[in-house]
Amino acid sequence: MITTLLLGSALATGQAPALPVIPILPAKVSAQAAPLPMPLPKVMPSVTPMALPATLPPVVVSPAPIYVPAPAATEAPAAPAEEPPAPATKYLAEKLLEGTAFGQILSERGIKVTGWTQMNYTGSSASRSNAPTTFNDRANFFQMNQNWVDIAKNVDTSKNEFQTGFRVGTIVPGYDYKYTLPRGFLNGQSGQYGFDIPYLYGEAFLPGFGPKGTTLRAGRWGTNIGYETIDAVSTPFVSRSYNFQFNPFTHTGVQATSQISDDVTIYNGVVTGADVAIDPAATASYVGGIKWAPAKGKTSVAFNTFITGQGYNVNEAFQHFNSYNLILNHRFTDKFTYVLDATVSNTISTDPSLLANGRAAEWYGFANYFIYAVNDKVTSNLRVELFEDAQGVRTGTRGTYFAATYGLSWTPMDWMIVRPFARYDHNKNSPFEGEQNLYTGGMELILRY
Repeated sequence: MITTLLLGSALATGQAPALPVIPILPAKVSAQAAPLPMPLPKVMPSVTPMALPATLPPVVVSPAPIYVPAPAATEAPAAPAEEPPAPATKYLAEKLLEGTAFGQILSERGIKVTGWTQMNYTGSSASRSNAPTTFNDRANFFQMNQNWVDIAKNVDTSKNEFQTGFRVGTIVPGYDYKYTLPRGFLNGQSGQYGFDIPYLYGEAFLPGFGPKGTTLRAGRWGTNIGYETIDAVSTPFVSRSYNFQFNPFTHTGVQATSQISDDVTIYNGVVTGADVAIDPAATASYVGGIKWAPAKGKTSVAFNTFITGQGYNVNEAFQHFNSYNLILNHRFTDKFTYVLDATVSNTISTDPSLLANGRAAEWYGFANYFIYAVNDKVTSNLRVELFEDAQGVRTGTRGTYFAATYGLSWTPMDWMIVRPFARYDHNKNSPFEGEQNLYTGGMELILRY
């Protein structure tokens, strides 16, 4: 079935009869704006008023140059010397701390402080809301999506020694918080801009556990389900794919990651669910996956799973579900990379107000990314996706969604990313303010520090 869907993803359309958009939760908008209908979130946290809540390779990484051997000689030439890796880019915060006593303390402990400000203006054929698309959900509106501060100490798994690390990645504040917040954490917010800590975990590297050691993590972190991520600098567009929007954002719990060979990494964890922290709505859930990524190869494949075994929690008004995800990344040339993000999700029961008798439901999506590095400053990004929500339990309108997004990523300076974009969405059951088609476009700016 999956093969057939992959081959037909670009042409598939839904055939289910039209249903009205079911507003799941009220949107958070400014005092000057009328309330907007919003799509069903990944979870439903208890925010007053209830907020809409709620993945990780870098979006565009220039591939390593391929070494071409010299022509054969009468005797074997000496092996070419490897070029040292390019030094990591230092942004404003690190440069300001460099040379200070506090900066010296951080450097000695391997702690880095970075961040960014992300903003966008989205023009739209809709008059008020781009729902069920999210993050840049307001039509013809300027948003400050993320003011992000990141404090991290990474473990180096290449060193055969015990190490500890951590990461604290915060939105302080930003418009995106209402989608990323989990149930049971910072839920008392109700303004247009708010706070969240999508990454809040500690780590320990244990060199003696497994062939190449194991990293233990405890806290909250971004899911591996899907190609896109919460943090703006690691995802290709300000507008997110349907796969990203309607599947897990973050997990809270414990996880062990082991590199069992030079090419294969596995991870397993026990978490409280998808986008739920320590809360009565939590349920013990499993996250796990395996990734095959040859160091000198052009292809990597990752399979990720999230399993709860639970459905809709009536008492807590919270939706649990399972997700099964495949990410295929292939570098055709030094400049051109293709990525497939395929996810199938299901729940054993859902909210009876959304689906008669609260019966089981399923949704799935295929997002294709075509990434071309024009030069070291400009990257061309195209995303073509299909998302099937046959029963309408995730988006509020049943049927097949098709979307195509194109944009450029221009880095005129290492601390500035300029990303113009254009997007087209279609569902024959008219979820876009009563229309079958939605046209959006605009400009995104990220300033790194």
